[in-house]
Amino acid sequence: MLSLFKRYRLSRPEPQSMSAFTFCTVCEQIKPMSQVEFELAQQSLEFAADWLYQQGIHAHYADAGHLVLHDPADTRFRDLLSHHFTLHSIPMILGNCHELLLNALPLLALDNDELGIIHIGHEFELKQTLDRQVGSAYHFALSRYAQTRLLYLGIDAQRVNSQTLDYAEDLGCDWLTDQECHFRQRNQVKSQLNHYIEHCDQLVISIDLASLIPLNRLDEHHVIDCQMVLRMLRQLVLSGKVKMIQLIGAKDKLIYSKETKAIIDELNRLSVDMAG
Repeated sequence: MLSLFKRYRLSRPEPQSMSAFTFCTVCEQIKPMSQVEFELAQQSLEFAADWLYQQGIHAHYADAGHLVLHDPADTRFRDLLSHHFTLHSIPMILGNCHELLLNALPLLALDNDELGIIHIGHEFELKQTLDRQVGSAYHFALSRYAQTRLLYLGIDAQRVNSQTLDYAEDLGCDWLTDQECHFRQRNQVKSQLNHYIEHCDQLVISIDLASLIPLNRLDEHHVIDCQMVLRMLRQLVLSGKVKMIQLIGAKDKLIYSKETKAIIDELNRLSVDMAG
């Protein structure tokens, strides 16, 4: 199987001109992630680009390869982001933790620019620590970067405790619950997104794949509608303000899923539209 993936990697044609998107898989080890968890995520992510190509996605995006980050002092990912920001090619990251976006904030959070983060997922990711830990991404972002604002789409109010809701409100976060992100509310969601986009100079999108994909039959009615995610993604990207998109999942069932493929397919179509 590995040799098959390697043949695809070697034979995959590269786009001839600068692409609207640059695809990259990244696995970062942060606390309290165990070595086993990290290695399993690394194995799952390593050949994701080749799997997508094998699924019949004819890439209209550049492929920046696969990065494994063990050390916070490792600047390769930040350097890669800086390079593609300069080229105006949107990094499209498939990674194992939401904290990956913290590598982009020093490059995007400029003094006079409002940076909007849109998190599509069930959880707030507001663990109260300035140490880089799983679940702390947005607490860190809001604490360190004053011009950053957050919009959550798909919060599971039954899963989140009242203290977290109160804390998110104190931080000035905005959110829609998963019940408010159904297709029948699509016009309200579109209006809310338009209002948010108007008040931001730059946008970063983080999509929690576990919130889109049922892990068992009991979860089927508690996932965020993938078609709504695609609608929101298109609206955000066509605003011209999106600087980075990350899809977060650390297991095969999340990474190698029809939902992940649907999102990459949509970004591929958007890449063609943006080039035309």
